[in-house]
Amino acid sequence: MKTLSTILAICLFSMLSIPAMSASDQASAKRPKIGLALSGGGARGAAHVGVLKIIEEMGIPIDYVAGTSMGSVIGGLYASGLSPAQIEELLRTTDWDMAFKDEPPRTEQSQRGRSDDRLYLSNKIAGVKDGKINVPSALIQGQQFDFLLKSMTLHVANIHDFDRLPIPFRAVATDAVTGEEVVLGSGDLARAMRASMAVPGAFAAVEIGDKLLVDGGMANNLPISVVRAMGADIVIAVDIGTPLLKREEIGSLLGMMNQLTGFLTVRNSQQQIATLTSNDLLIVPALGTIGSGDFGKVMEAIKTGELATQEKRNELTQKFVSAGELTHKLVLTGEQAAKVKQSDLVALNEQDGAHKKGKPFSPPMIEFVKFKNNSVISEAMLRSHFGDMEGQPLDLAKVQHGLNRIYSLDAFQNVRYNLVQENAQTGIEVEAVTKSWGTNSLQMGLALSSEKDLGSSFNIGVAYSVAPLNAYNGQWRTGIQFGQDPILSSEIYQPLDPAADYFVYGRLAAGNTSQRSYTDDHADAEYSISRLGGQFALGKNFGTLGDIRLGIKRYRGSTEMIVGTENPYPNYDFKEGQLYLRSQLETLDSPNFPRSGYYARLEFDTSQSALGSTTEYDQVKFRSTAAKSWGDHTLIGTLSLGTTTKGEAPIEGRLLLGGFLNLSGFQPNALSGQDMALGGVTYLYRLHQSSILPVYLGGGLQVGNTWEDSSEARLNNLIKSGTLLIGADTPLGPFYLGYGHAEGGRNSIYFYLGRPWY
Repeated sequence: MKTLSTILAICLFSMLSIPAMSASDQASAKRPKIGLALSGGGARGAAHVGVLKIIEEMGIPIDYVAGTSMGSVIGGLYASGLSPAQIEELLRTTDWDMAFKDEPPRTEQSQRGRSDDRLYLSNKIAGVKDGKINVPSALIQGQQFDFLLKSMTLHVANIHDFDRLPIPFRAVATDAVTGEEVVLGSGDLARAMRASMAVPGAFAAVEIGDKLLVDGGMANNLPISVVRAMGADIVIAVDIGTPLLKREEIGSLLGMMNQLTGFLTVRNSQQQIATLTSNDLLIVPALGTIGSGDFGKVMEAIKTGELATQEKRNELTQKFVSAGELTHKLVLTGEQAAKVKQSDLVALNEQDGAHKKGKPFSPPMIEFVKFKNNSVISEAMLRSHFGDMEGQPLDLAKVQHGLNRIYSLDAFQNVRYNLVQENAQTGIEVEAVTKSWGTNSLQMGLALSSEKDLGSSFNIGVAYSVAPLNAYNGQWRTGIQFGQDPILSSEIYQPLDPAADYFVYGRLAAGNTSQRSYTDDHADAEYSISRLGGQFALGKNFGTLGDIRLGIKRYRGSTEMIVGTENPYPNYDFKEGQLYLRSQLETLDSPNFPRSGYYARLEFDTSQSALGSTTEYDQVKFRSTAAKSWGDHTLIGTLSLGTTTKGEAPIEGRLLLGGFLNLSGFQPNALSGQDMALGGVTYLYRLHQSSILPVYLGGGLQVGNTWEDSSEARLNNLIKSGTLLIGADTPLGPFYLGYGHAEGGRNSIYFYLGRPWY
């Protein structure tokens, strides 16, 4: 009996010692666990937000979330504690065109980089490494999109176990080597979401651990099995995948490629749907023609998701609200739930990664900044471009600007940041990843034009750049151009300090340019002007606004008439020795099809015998461009002025007009004189809005002329010209097809892949 009484006493003591389960704990233990499986589908995934809005409104508790591709982004944000209303606001206010570009806004790039946009024919697509020409594995490396995801999940940056999020979460990716499903349940949430939606060819693959990961849609686009493995008893599955095309819709090569991709995602989604039971629920929003890339229609997709869920309201009530009622109404609904989630953000200084409800997010104090850098560029230059952030609260705008400035050095594939803890201090670790395809680059381009009665001209250019040359990111470029204006040149640009405030520039070149002579508005001769020589300049950058440089040019050459019966100017040899001062400021958002901003360039040249020049003369040249947009409509105004203020410029130094949008009816350099003026306005209509391939249709008017004496410049002798064009900003560079007509019956046709070079 004593032994029995002792056992009973121990049992009683144990029962008293165990904390009593609250009503909510008991109810949660009794009710079935509800899992949410969200499929991939690009922009169509915004429909998930509409589904979540109705689910929360009905008070249905979600215990687990698994998502693939865009489903992982929406699901991850929801699991991190954001309300559907907050996610909707993020989707609505995000600049998706900028998010899916790697290059930062041009206003955050150096003037050197912006000037390169005008000099070279194509974008830097091909890289050179170990003697081999390589291209990136994807169009988008994710520079801007990675930062966007990081910002959206900043409140849970220190939670590395996804089971410790407000709602346990899994992101589904695909192993790029084996094709097998990879379920991500730990690590950096933003990185996991990014890996899950790394569409092959569009987004660069993501390395996590020893795996190279791509979009999870190829392995499991609707992760019902994943959410069941997490512990879900019943599942709400939302399928927003793009359906297969009908036979008549396939049509093109692109259509067939989309169909082949669809085979993978649709088939594995159907396999997952087949596992659903009568206790589960499938929601398929009727997204119709909304495509995976239609991020401009995210609000329409959200509304469609709401409507689809409303149609399932009775089933949701029968299957899931009854389960939620077992919690004794513990789940708040509607506006209350949104308010709770807004206050439930996680403080970054929780070193153990635990999520504590009710503790509002506050930006941590940044105590240190460190760098992971595998390039030859010095840490001092990276630090100078990133900016001083130590001893200040975390400022995302400053961080993004700093990352963009480093990325603009044009040596890195990605520049990203992480918040890290060291010795009880919070800091920023900046990781700069060198371009895997090579930092040296190869560029090519093509320019064709044809003018009635004067024949055609063409130029084909190739340029090779070597960079970075040294710790201060020196750059050396060599180019050759074939055609009507053959040129061989080599130039170097070398910053002199870590901030690149000061620089030196040098160029050697040999080439020929063509130039016409006109009498009474009729071309009577064409000259070939050859040059050999170079220039050197010392310059200063004004942050990212512009630059100024002072330099000297020394060339020797000759002129020769190659077309014509009478020679207004004798053939002769010449020498050029010039001192020049040039300044330029720029805020244009694009050099190809600008929609906002301005560009201004002012240059003063003095040609002196003391510098070795055959002829003495001074010139002032000014050019400006300004753009303003309203929706898909853009107006671009241009003004160019030039005057010989002292002496008389020889034929090789005359001011030139002619070419595309430069009195388009005339061929390039068709008009020349001692003075020049040109004004123009161009209207562009954006036919197709896309971050990868925007297409424009437009037209413009220009008036201008050249004169032998400024006293001859009058309004009544300005030449009028018009332009029609269609163009696209392609990943290779700008494409233009244009037609120009000028007074006197002059007509020209232009085709450019890239821009005319020099």
